[in-house]
Amino acid sequence: MSTQGVVAAGDPQTAEAGAELLREGGNAVDAAVAAAFASFVCELPLCSPLGGGVCVLERASHAPVAFDMFARTPGLGLPPGTKPRDFAAVTIDFGAASQVFHVGRASVAVPLALTGLLELHRRWGARPLTEVLAPAIELGRDGYTLGPGVAFVFDILKPIVDRSAECRRLFVDDSGAIATVGARLRNPDLAATLERIARRPADAVRELHEALAREMGPDRGGLITPEDLAAATIAEQAPVIVDHDGWHLATMPSPSTGGVLVALGLRLLDGVRRSPFLSREHVLLVAKAQEALLAERDETFAERCADPALVKALLDDERLAAAREHARNNLLGSTTHISAIDAHGTAIALTLTNGEGSGHVLPGTGMIANNLLGEEDLHPRGFHRDPPGTPLATMMAPTIVSRDGDRIALGSGGSNRLRTAILQVLVGLVEHRVSPADAVHAPRVHLEIDGATHEPRIAFEATGLADEVVATLVDRYPTAPAIFSAPNLYFGGVHLAMRLGGSFAGVGDSRRGGACIVV
Repeated sequence: MSTQGVVAAGDPQTAEAGAELLREGGNAVDAAVAAAFASFVCELPLCSPLGGGVCVLERASHAPVAFDMFARTPGLGLPPGTKPRDFAAVTIDFGAASQVFHVGRASVAVPLALTGLLELHRRWGARPLTEVLAPAIELGRDGYTLGPGVAFVFDILKPIVDRSAECRRLFVDDSGAIATVGARLRNPDLAATLERIARRPADAVRELHEALAREMGPDRGGLITPEDLAAATIAEQAPVIVDHDGWHLATMPSPSTGGVLVALGLRLLDGVRRSPFLSREHVLLVAKAQEALLAERDETFAERCADPALVKALLDDERLAAAREHARNNLLGSTTHISAIDAHGTAIALTLTNGEGSGHVLPGTGMIANNLLGEEDLHPRGFHRDPPGTPLATMMAPTIVSRDGDRIALGSGGSNRLRTAILQVLVGLVEHRVSPADAVHAPRVHLEIDGATHEPRIAFEATGLADEVVATLVDRYPTAPAIFSAPNLYFGGVHLAMRLGGSFAGVGDSRRGGACIVV
């Protein structure tokens, strides 16, 4: 019987790094941080020390806390009107749908992932930093095996990978071709960088920041300055809290908008269990709830989420009751996540992103810089419009739900789709009481507003849905529906760890090549 804990992550090697720390007597924070650094090796370019992240942490007999270590808008100290020079659009094809991203040095936001993870470990880790980083260092030095989820990312991100020789070098096999599933890859530069961080974290971070300002600054077409890096700090916050059917949910507050949307969506779907799981009514209610969430997401939504009073009003019981009734009466009308729980009851949900990567590597480090200034989802009012130092809004929504000592930690990657992925898994777990595996692997539905028609446009996985459900979705949302014939990374990757009745379990999302290890 397991007595030490559980880790779920986006790659078996990432999960194993966390499990190794649990076996060595580490706690959930040690496991999550070890897994995070391992993901920088074997899940690139979706995560990197030069990216960002958000985290929710809950310890036994302590109130949950949230940490913003996402990213900040660069440009402090630059003359007004400084123009980004290295900034270009690329189209990424997911199969049934495509998405435009922007890359280049001017797409790089001020990163906080590295400093945030080091601070998490300093405050709550139990094992020495050298031990926590050892699995990642070994993966970089001795090699890792390219899994199916990351291999798919390698393939679809070729337009970004090919932007620089230094970047492409991290993605190719011995023949010089983009690596495929099963390839054995190494990143010795990153291993050496992590060794310096493990031995002398403060000095190593300072050296990395100096190099980042030099390589991604205005002289090279970017916007990052030394002033940006000196001013950027992580923020400890109170999570967004909602109670639902006996469960206590804690999720990410502002600058995350995804956490508020997940909490709101779950409250809107209160009572959906009256409809059978994946039935026509259930799937339509999920879609209608997403419509309601879309109606809330105007250009001011991120600012509204920054005000706790407005968030409280948004989640008001009377307001939600009316919204639920409306939904029921009108039925027809680049990222990774780590969850860990230990035997002491500590649970951590940690989501990390590097966007899709900027196409540029910080020389000699093996680290790909982020493109978080180049994702339209994060900049609905247009690119490069926020004042320097502004925290970037994010959809990432690591979440912990608890009840009577039981805990579930979950989250997802998936750009704008992650909020709906998390919501649908929570509905399966909390409302329908299905197994974690069934909740995670169930077909997903996602709605967005079509840019041309301004009507809701649906994307969904048809496998596992009855023909009548598919037909009803297409009839209800006829604007260019994106129908996926199989589960797809497009719909995120929810990795879930849980402790129920003293027993550990979990699941890694197969869309992302995820894995779960119980120790």
